[in-house]
Amino acid sequence: MSEPDFDRMTKDEVITWFQITDSLAPVIRSMNPAPATGPAPEAPMMLVSIRLPVALVEQLDRIAESTTRRSDVIRDALTGYVAARTAPVGRHEAEQALDVLRRIVTAHTSAKATPTRPDRTHRSTGYAHWTG
Repeated sequence: MSEPDFDRMTKDEVITWFQITDSLAPVIRSMNPAPATGPAPEAPMMLVSIRLPVALVEQLDRIAESTTRRSDVIRDALTGYVAARTAPVGRHEAEQALDVLRRIVTAHTSAKATPTRPDRTHRSTGYAHWTG
């Protein structure tokens, strides 16, 4: 049996060929292997749709054309971004942040603890209004 030329066949001819053929060997022989997609995902996947600027998609395609698929490039980039945003803070960074907060609180509380001269006297009560 000869290999079918699906590109030149009509839809009805293709269906008829599959219905009457005894072997799919000609089709299997003519198939090209799919590009390697990498290891199987470690976590369940969900299909999502996002809108991206055309220029960005073109850049993604250029990055992906030689090694992988566009979706793999996007998945890797998003995984890295989320990991960086949710990673635990190191001890040094935490100590620096606490030091900054300590200085802010100290400056704020010392400014409130030292009252300044009265700016004006409240009209209805005659008491001085203090600002700090």
